[in-house]
Amino acid sequence: MHFLRRYFVFAVTLLSLTSAPNAFSANELLIYVFDNGAPVAGASVAIDDEAQAVTRADGSAQVDLSEGGHVVRVALGKLESSVRFSREAGQLVDIAVDLSDPSVNVTEVYSQRETAAERRGKAEGTIRFTVVRDNAPVAGSVVNLSAGGGVYAADEKGMVTAVAPRGVYAANVEGQRVDVRIFAGITRGATIRLPSDAVGISVAAPQLEEVIVMGSFDPNAFEVSERETGNIVDTLGVEQLARYGDSDVAASIIRVPGVSVQNDKYVVIRGLGNRYVTATLNGSSMPSTNPSKRTVPLDLFPSGFVNQLDVKKTFLASMPGESTGGNLVINTKTFPDEAFFDVSVTMGAVSGLTGSSVGVDPIDGGFDEFGWDDGTREENIAISSIADALRLGTVTASNGNSYRLDANLSGELRRAAGLLMMDGWDPATANADPEVGLGVSFGDVTYLGDAELGYFVAGNYGNSWSQRDNGTRRTYGGGSDIVADDFKFQSATNNVEASALLSVGLAIGDSTFEWNNLVSRDTDSFVERFVGVEGDEFRSVVGSSIQWEERQYISTQVLGSHFLNDSGSIFLEWQATASQASRDVPDRRQSTFIASQSQTPADTLVASYNFGATNAAQAGLFQGFFYNYGSSNRRFNTLTDNNYEFSFDLSWDMYDSGDSFGVLKAGAGTISRDRIAEASIYGFSTVLAGGVLAADSASVSDVVYACATGENASVQPCQAVTSGGVTAPAIGGVSDSVTRGLTFTESTLPSDNYEADLTYNSAYMLYDHTVGLAWQFIAGARYETYEQTTETFSSFSGQPLDSVVDESKLLPHFGVNWSFTDTQQLRLAVSKTVARPDFKETANAYYQDLEFGAQIFGNPFLETSDIENADLRWEWYYDEDGDDSLSIAVFTKDIDNAIERVVIPASGTAANARTFQNAQSAELTGIEIEGRFTFQPFNSGDSELFIDLNAASIESEVDLGNGQTRAMQGQPEYTANVILGYDNFSTGQQLTLLFNQNGEMIADTGIQGAADIVLEPRMDLQLVYRWDVSDAITMRAKIDNLLNSKFEYTQGGNLFQQYERGSGFSVTVDWEI
Repeated sequence: MHFLRRYFVFAVTLLSLTSAPNAFSANELLIYVFDNGAPVAGASVAIDDEAQAVTRADGSAQVDLSEGGHVVRVALGKLESSVRFSREAGQLVDIAVDLSDPSVNVTEVYSQRETAAERRGKAEGTIRFTVVRDNAPVAGSVVNLSAGGGVYAADEKGMVTAVAPRGVYAANVEGQRVDVRIFAGITRGATIRLPSDAVGISVAAPQLEEVIVMGSFDPNAFEVSERETGNIVDTLGVEQLARYGDSDVAASIIRVPGVSVQNDKYVVIRGLGNRYVTATLNGSSMPSTNPSKRTVPLDLFPSGFVNQLDVKKTFLASMPGESTGGNLVINTKTFPDEAFFDVSVTMGAVSGLTGSSVGVDPIDGGFDEFGWDDGTREENIAISSIADALRLGTVTASNGNSYRLDANLSGELRRAAGLLMMDGWDPATANADPEVGLGVSFGDVTYLGDAELGYFVAGNYGNSWSQRDNGTRRTYGGGSDIVADDFKFQSATNNVEASALLSVGLAIGDSTFEWNNLVSRDTDSFVERFVGVEGDEFRSVVGSSIQWEERQYISTQVLGSHFLNDSGSIFLEWQATASQASRDVPDRRQSTFIASQSQTPADTLVASYNFGATNAAQAGLFQGFFYNYGSSNRRFNTLTDNNYEFSFDLSWDMYDSGDSFGVLKAGAGTISRDRIAEASIYGFSTVLAGGVLAADSASVSDVVYACATGENASVQPCQAVTSGGVTAPAIGGVSDSVTRGLTFTESTLPSDNYEADLTYNSAYMLYDHTVGLAWQFIAGARYETYEQTTETFSSFSGQPLDSVVDESKLLPHFGVNWSFTDTQQLRLAVSKTVARPDFKETANAYYQDLEFGAQIFGNPFLETSDIENADLRWEWYYDEDGDDSLSIAVFTKDIDNAIERVVIPASGTAANARTFQNAQSAELTGIEIEGRFTFQPFNSGDSELFIDLNAASIESEVDLGNGQTRAMQGQPEYTANVILGYDNFSTGQQLTLLFNQNGEMIADTGIQGAADIVLEPRMDLQLVYRWDVSDAITMRAKIDNLLNSKFEYTQGGNLFQQYERGSGFSVTVDWEI
């Protein structure tokens, strides 16, 4: 079949580029068992009810672990304790159990290979080395622990005491290395035997003797780790990303409290999105690939590329100044934990869509299956050259001479351009294929002397379909309840995603370097067809829109992190990034046909129209229809953003007295970005009517054709007209004169093209001081200079018009965290942030919004918004062993000059247009609750139930003047996520039910009497099943949009738009070769 061939070709291409490394880790679990703080020997350790080990004299045991969820049960006589956890491939697990006091039990799951930045600030442990050679201590020998563990010199007894964050380190001694594992809260002892100096004796490497515990367990070592964040942060790690089975970051991020996603792409935090949310990829800002949004569409990033997602909800000086709603931090994978080679295969379907006939693009390029247009849809250079000549009124010959165009030559050029663009207007039909997906990733770590070199390579391909079915779209005249436009519509989109990631990491001594390269492409082939009645003269309408859109993000980045002194108290991170975001929409085609209702009643047309058939196949429906050339055109758009960025962050642990410590952080950055947005718009015009525009099958080919002979659908025989002995060309089809037929015309305006650039410099400093592990104070400020120029044109005069934002801002913040018990704390934070208009929001060029079919125009006179923020949050970690917790937060934001998208006042069809404007002021307040609750349904302890709950209730108010207020555009009244999960550790199965709902939200603001367009609440339900079939094979099944609830928009309480998307079902198999 067609889709299987596409799948096979890509699979062979990826697999041929790779080879399968084969390596496995052992001793993933290290457990220490204590009784009242003293090590316990002889305790039995069982994993998933199977005996695995007995603790040694120092209370320790090491066990090999498979991936997935596990229950560890420790028993000694009548004393017993159990711990539950889950691990992914390459992760290590450290567990400390006190049989007499389970409340101090600790579980740490972490990657075997961590960079210095990832390990910094984690709970610390101690290891004491004794360095000997030929059974004699080696005084003065230097032990260097990798990844910022520190450099230490042995005393006269050959002893070294190292304190470092938990994890695996390479200890380098005299140019040779041994691996050691530091366990938080425990002092471990080890002897390193160096090669003998004796003649004739050669030892290849130093020997590390058995590691034993020295002293008791100190659970207080973990207190700093639990409260290390200075602001409110929610995190999704690799374990959660794998559990939810989401294909991209946009689908994953809604699991975070107070977070929702618009249009399956754009993140909204606490009701604020777009310009109020910033996103960084490995510390670098990202330009958007969508002209309508400030933030990058998150569906560009496959979840398989991501190591961790952080959502920072309170502003710190180290974050971009526009992080009012929050800062989304995406960190990709670099160092694999071990050698691996994974293959992932996905198949799926959508109810009511897969296998059904839908409208498709009649133009088919050779590489469409891979999301690349091969040039078939690109603007014809001959057409653009003719348009330039007609606009200038001159042509330039090959000898360089210019000639003015006369009426005859202009007519011939218009006829030639019209013939070049007469094909491909009418949608074809085809059956929607099942979803297919393929992912390949592999990586390894090797050692080059004292250096650790790792790489991670991944490639993803996906081809799927989505729809908007049973759609209704209306407009209302002049702010009244009278329906103007009233359409039924259906759209189908074929989405092709192709992404590749190459990351290389080098850890050497106290430094780590990374080189990250990412290419992510997302292509949509979109076709929408609609029928109904238009609101100007209330005539029956048949129309279609065809769009091929390619979005691409490509970046290369070099990062470094360095401990600048032996103690590790001074730490430097830096990054340099060059990236490009682009959007190419070649040949968007829009056409409509109109008839009086006396010839074809609209209700009859709507009831009988078949969206699964071409118009030509149901020509009997269309009586009296004619081609509406004034609203039909072909549009070519390209947009390219080039982004260059450098930044650094310096941390200094300047004060440490044991239970109190202070950290000073400072940094600076610079961003240079430029955009070029170009558009060309072409169509047809004529002064004729009647038979020339008659469209018997409501197809463009009925009207736009060449008068000639042949079998091509766009060729029709035409008879010349003879009158009074004078023979003239035929009337009809594409002509060189508007008095005889249709001629080519260009409708591109100066304002459809624009260029923009910005220079953004920043510097910050903050101080973080903790007193007695109970109080934490964070204060800082960020200074930003921002200069943005958008070179656009007036929509009225066509004259050049520059929009300039040139400003400097000082953005302070202050926060206090109070840990008033061992399990509870309060956080208070206040700050100032800004929200600036984007390039597109300040350019008069319009773009098409596919959600409403609306034209969106910018506003060159927008001003920057100034915002004051305050947050208060209570956190209760009442069962740390089970990760159970509860938190409640209240927050408020005061916004001056809030930027909103508004409906341009008009009536009828013209009412479907939008622009941006500043509101006088706005205020947003909310309360947010988050909790996790775990239960053991059976006494065996080999299974677990959990509930993750997060919800936010948000109230916003925009001051309209004259005592009038309304809610803020783009802000839902509430967001709610509930996740119900069941884990069976013994069988390796997981079942997760995910519920999401957002409250009523103003999608577009009505002004001058027009009502707001409101997105109504909608419930979404997903079901995910995961089965770890074996250590190598994992299967996931997922049902999306289980309830198939309608998407519904209203205006003034009346239906504005609604549609269904169908339920999706997919199965994914991951195979670790």
